[in-house]
Amino acid sequence: MRTQMWMLIVMSWLAGTAELGSQPRSELEIQIIYDNTSAREDMGADWGFAALVTFRGHRVLFDSGAYPELFLENLKKMGVDPSSIEHAVISHHHMDHRSGIYQLYGQNPSMKVHFLDNFPVQAFEAADTIGMEPHRVMGSFQVVSGIYSTGIIEGSPPEQSLIIETAKGIVLLTGCCHPGVVKMVETVQKQRGKDSIHLLIGGLHMFMQNADQIKATIARLKQMNVATVIPAHCSGDLAKQLFQEAFGKGFDTAGAGRRIAPD
Repeated sequence: MRTQMWMLIVMSWLAGTAELGSQPRSELEIQIIYDNTSAREDMGADWGFAALVTFRGHRVLFDSGAYPELFLENLKKMGVDPSSIEHAVISHHHMDHRSGIYQLYGQNPSMKVHFLDNFPVQAFEAADTIGMEPHRVMGSFQVVSGIYSTGIIEGSPPEQSLIIETAKGIVLLTGCCHPGVVKMVETVQKQRGKDSIHLLIGGLHMFMQNADQIKATIARLKQMNVATVIPAHCSGDLAKQLFQEAFGKGFDTAGAGRRIAPD
């Protein structure tokens, strides 16, 4: 009888341990699905960007790469079930951020897709042919609890970014930063009433800028209390080098296949 009692106690303890182990280590995980570089040998790299955000039980895709086949292949290699994605937010209309969304929608027609209202008519015509009815984004809105779109930030072209309000601060995902990364950070801080950014990750569109231009932007971002930067996609090698020098431990690399759980 006593032996059976101890066995029940041990089994209950093991069951509780297994349940705890199944919980995510962090409230937020960002998976880089598509990028110019690869963090894993088995992941394809190409000009474009896509990231999958898993936050407090919700999954939101941000951008969808240039080549649908590579985008879907990388999703599969990352172990992502397309049906698990609730929302897809497309930063701007350029094809290296938008192309994959149409084939993904074919695999998950219950997914809500968010295009800027000023996307070209061809983007909406392509959606219409597959029965997709994108939400036409103008102003800032809540995607799911704790995740927001900035709405239209004017630039050439205009963009929207993704804001995640974590317990440790704001995480900001950018597609290309065509409006300028400083303008985008300023917009986010104003919208959310914050004076800092815990993590900035995504394309910074500095690949054609010189060192002086990049250093001026870095100085401004530091003034705006950006703590950590992970440049991706169109940021450029020189910018990555200068950001690493300036931010030190507050710098990290992107690349298709990366899983990022911000500290």
